[in-house]
Amino acid sequence: MGKLEEMLSDSWTPRDAHQRLFRRHASDLFDESDTDVECLRVLPNHQHLQQHKINDSSLQELRGILEENQVQANEIFYIIRQKNTLSRLKISEQGLRLIIDAHNLSTRFLRVVTSFGWRRNDEHRAWDGYYTSPTRPRPPPRNSSDSSELSYVVRYIERRTDKPSQNPWSVRQVGICQQRAVCNNKEHSIWVLLQPSKYVYEELKDTLERRLQNHNTTPSVEDSCSLHLDILESLASSWAEYVEWSWGEVESQDDKATLPGLRFPTEKDLEDLFEAAQKVQRVRRRLLRALSVLDSNYALADGIAAHFPDILTTRIANYKAEIQSHRRNILLMTEHLKETSYLLFNILSFRNDKFSLEGNQAMQQSLSLMGTIAQQGRQDSTTLKLLSMIATLYLPASLVATIFSSNLIELKSDENGGDRFHVVSQFWLYILVAIALTVLTFICGAFVLRKKILEDIRKYRTKLKKKMSRSEPEKVGRMEEV
Repeated sequence: MGKLEEMLSDSWTPRDAHQRLFRRHASDLFDESDTDVECLRVLPNHQHLQQHKINDSSLQELRGILEENQVQANEIFYIIRQKNTLSRLKISEQGLRLIIDAHNLSTRFLRVVTSFGWRRNDEHRAWDGYYTSPTRPRPPPRNSSDSSELSYVVRYIERRTDKPSQNPWSVRQVGICQQRAVCNNKEHSIWVLLQPSKYVYEELKDTLERRLQNHNTTPSVEDSCSLHLDILESLASSWAEYVEWSWGEVESQDDKATLPGLRFPTEKDLEDLFEAAQKVQRVRRRLLRALSVLDSNYALADGIAAHFPDILTTRIANYKAEIQSHRRNILLMTEHLKETSYLLFNILSFRNDKFSLEGNQAMQQSLSLMGTIAQQGRQDSTTLKLLSMIATLYLPASLVATIFSSNLIELKSDENGGDRFHVVSQFWLYILVAIALTVLTFICGAFVLRKKILEDIRKYRTKLKKKMSRSEPEKVGRMEEV
């Protein structure tokens, strides 16, 4: 195995964009502690498919299989799995390098590998990574006079069983790489399959078993094209069920928007309508993602047709027609959801306008009531002003009556028998006390007002100093010295 080790040390210095991208994501791609690689191979003059499962993390078993495959096998399938869709590949980076270098696969295949590995979710992956890449690797595989290679990622829809109450569908993917080489006038085919679905794996084994029963141990170009189409058709088998389920979701949301009585919905109806509007957006986004998957599958069919010209053209055309049929259904559903979303928005806007109108009417009533209260207040103010004027007019008379009714002025009879008012001798004391109390009242008022004025002046000076300190700090220093 020395040759493989020597090649491995020489060929994995990043030389192009594919290798550099692979190196950046390598830590998220591989599970170094778990190896689960399966090798299916067709040997010349054998009528049974050979199957080897490699679980040795030390890679000794894989090295032995690679040495045998380089010498014996006509057609080889390496199957590399993941624990689940969002986890790492169950092979070490060293193991994948051994497979790539043993068969001299092109670096384009590394772009397929980087589409896998650990990630938190698969939502953003629905929009990228769909491509076909027919290439002619340089240098060609050993002892081969002609070779070609095809690698791509095919995504598909699959029903989940872990969340039956929520969206039961998920976007999955399978990575495919095939290298065809003519060695000593015999055709050899190398396949690498990343995370094939259960149905793809079973159909692949059935196809190979049927070919071996017919004594067909040397793969032809038509056999290779047929296998690619088998994979695409197997992965497309769930689209009809997905479209039917999606139509049910679309009609359910449409029914919520067209229920009678929603012109004047209750508060509970509004909550349901808002939730329905949110769900419409979620369903529409899922359909757009599914539409991108269908577009990628259609592009893959075009790529395979270009890679295998004039082979199985009718079958490719039928596959593309089926994809187009599903695509038209999904486009029609997105248009339905767009109209449903528009209708829900109008209902919510109508109800919001009605609430606004009711609020404006209530505001007008409040303003009218406040105007009435203000008018009543003005009337009360006029009445109080009139009462104050009357009290002011009667104040001198009240003062005179108070003085004359007190003991300061007495009514006495004079010598002629008449009555006269006499002021007591201490009347001056009343005047003195009244003047003193008046002066004291004015002094207290002036003291209170002076304190408030001084406090306002102090605040103004502080504010002025702060303002000047921000603009002219030197002037502030001179002011403080003064």
